[in-house]
Amino acid sequence: MMKKALLITSIALLSFAGYTQDNLVPNHDFQIIEKKVKDKGAIESALPWTSPTLAKADLYIEKTKNYSISVPENAYGEEKPMEGDNYAGIIAYSYKGKVPRSYLQVKLTEKLKAGQEYCVTMNVSLADLSKYACNYIGVAVSDKEITANNSEVLQFDAQILSRKLVVYEQQYYWTPICGVYKAKGGEEFITIGNFTPDDKLTTKKVKRPTGFNKPQLNDAYYFIDNISVVLKDEDLKCNCDAIEGMENAETVNRNFSSDKTAKQKEIKIINSDGSVGPGNENTSGVAAQGSTGGSIDGMVISFKPKANSIVGNSTAIMDKIVAYMKANPNDKIMISGYIDESEKDVDKLDGKRVGTVYKYLLSKGISKDRIEREVGGADAPVDESNAVKNMRVEIALIQEQEGEDEEGNEEE
Repeated sequence: MMKKALLITSIALLSFAGYTQDNLVPNHDFQIIEKKVKDKGAIESALPWTSPTLAKADLYIEKTKNYSISVPENAYGEEKPMEGDNYAGIIAYSYKGKVPRSYLQVKLTEKLKAGQEYCVTMNVSLADLSKYACNYIGVAVSDKEITANNSEVLQFDAQILSRKLVVYEQQYYWTPICGVYKAKGGEEFITIGNFTPDDKLTTKKVKRPTGFNKPQLNDAYYFIDNISVVLKDEDLKCNCDAIEGMENAETVNRNFSSDKTAKQKEIKIINSDGSVGPGNENTSGVAAQGSTGGSIDGMVISFKPKANSIVGNSTAIMDKIVAYMKANPNDKIMISGYIDESEKDVDKLDGKRVGTVYKYLLSKGISKDRIEREVGGADAPVDESNAVKNMRVEIALIQEQEGEDEEGNEEE
């Protein structure tokens, strides 16, 4: 099992502001393990995290012989941690309530101060083998510990929810959930989960992604990582629902699933496992980050070594691509994936990186017929000064060929 080296950062915060404030959430990325983890339901091994009901949350760790709770591959699929080596997991919904929901709870390092505003953030990823996805995943802030000597749905108001109440159906990357909380004073606990009754939820069925052969489970199971409560200042917008330049745009929700059965014409299909079908010739992009003068041509999405998870400012870059595509509905793009020579031991990594970006764009409402994909393979020999630049996906605008009319016929 490959060990990752992920950038220690917060997508949710770096996507819309600097992250310089003190985080009041202890063990925010579940790295501190003080008890031996043997099986599922062991969240209390990551002190001071607990589960407030009899249905215990799960802890996934890298160093374990138990496959069901391992990282990155486990009984629910595959996900790389957003930070470090570990993450948690909860059931947010199950079909007809046959499996009880689970929750995460922790005591903050200090009490919140009356009248102060705090940015509360967590990151979620839908497990690959979940058959359902749901909305209303949130964070409840309280002055007292929430406990229940049963496994019923907690009847509590979550103050931190998505403004748009989206169904969290994204797999393969971490989706931030955030909001501003104005403290009454004395609050020192946060509880994470789904507090909404089944009859008020919006749920979706999710197809099993390619590369997985095990049966899906009749629930909406989410991996949880990188939780923060920080004092808000004027530089911290704390609005992970907004896309730069598209704050007032209509939100389009699409059913995120495997593209195993997708039928596309003249588009190279790259599955989530990195496999690629025959088709287009290689098209080089321009490896240039930063300002593109309003265009997205030449934008680069960088990855950490031997990884295809979205981290750091990559989400902000992709949101700019989404904003451009929505503002220019006739434009099409080519996304091209590359690896460094030093990453050749990771099977189909260039295709997996392309698949990650492709699925992100689809989840934001970009039509699949506007996106072409290709794999570029290894790019340049090993060079420590340039190796990271090779670990990328490039974006290129597709231009109409001169001398052809709209139907592709030569003009006289």
